[in-house]
Amino acid sequence: MATWKEKRIDQWLTKRIPPNDQYQLNVKNTFILPTRFGWAMLGLITCLFVLGTNYQNNVILMFCYFVFAIQLLSLFHCYTSFVQYHVSFREFENYYANENTYLRVSLHYNPNRSPLHALSNIAIYYKDHKRYSYLADGHNNIDLGKFKRGSHSIGRVSIESIFPFGLFKCWTHLSVPFVLLVYPTPLPSPLKLREMNQKGDDGNKVGVNTSSEDLQGLRTYRETDPIHHVSWKHFAKGQGLLTRDFSERAAVSGWLDLADYIHSDLETALSELTYQVNALSQQGSLFGLSLGKHQILPNHGVDHQSQCLKALANYQLKAVG
Repeated sequence: MATWKEKRIDQWLTKRIPPNDQYQLNVKNTFILPTRFGWAMLGLITCLFVLGTNYQNNVILMFCYFVFAIQLLSLFHCYTSFVQYHVSFREFENYYANENTYLRVSLHYNPNRSPLHALSNIAIYYKDHKRYSYLADGHNNIDLGKFKRGSHSIGRVSIESIFPFGLFKCWTHLSVPFVLLVYPTPLPSPLKLREMNQKGDDGNKVGVNTSSEDLQGLRTYRETDPIHHVSWKHFAKGQGLLTRDFSERAAVSGWLDLADYIHSDLETALSELTYQVNALSQQGSLFGLSLGKHQILPNHGVDHQSQCLKALANYQLKAVG
């Protein structure tokens, strides 16, 4: 749990660097300080300056000024090479529980400026999982680790660079605006469907077989073809009698009910339902999902599949965003 100090820092960062999916690094969202090596060099410069002044040794003073000039040069190049980059976050893909998740990051330098160093010197640091990933120009997949099912706010990632010489570290804390949705892990199980018109907990739980027709294309008209399959549009254009060729597709339809799958524990039931939602969606079946008081009406398609998987992921959990 975040401490009072961490909350205050996060509030200050939110005010200074508002959440966004794209960032142009600049003076408003960038921080720079000496590294440990840089602080040691500053201490060395101070000692040399005091020593050279007390003993009026011009050689020591010249060396002191030379090292200080390198320090200033490193400060200038560290900042100017860092703020030339444009960072953008892309929406998360679909992930299942206990599998590696990735944050997609695009990093590009400003074309109006010449790059001063290789992008391999830029690193992204995800605090929660203590992971470093070195970025390359273009799209990068940053490993975030594994998550349990549900909606997760990633929070902030830090991008840093110690180029050149490692005397200064330039960094920024960027907020990821997208919510990571993790679905339950699919677990194969026998299909249990309730009929569309079934009410209550009793009755047959076998799905209803339905059929539909998919248009495959056009072919030459045959005398045995149904008249309503004739493409009159093409006939009106003088292309002759053509028949729309259909293929019959059989599928099952019904309700997926959580109560039918709870035989050991809740997480296993949700995993089995996830498997069935994916399988029925691939078949193009018409199905609904019942999670107690929360019910999703029968439908089909990618949007319906995503809606069902999201409901399974956040079942009895507090959704984020």
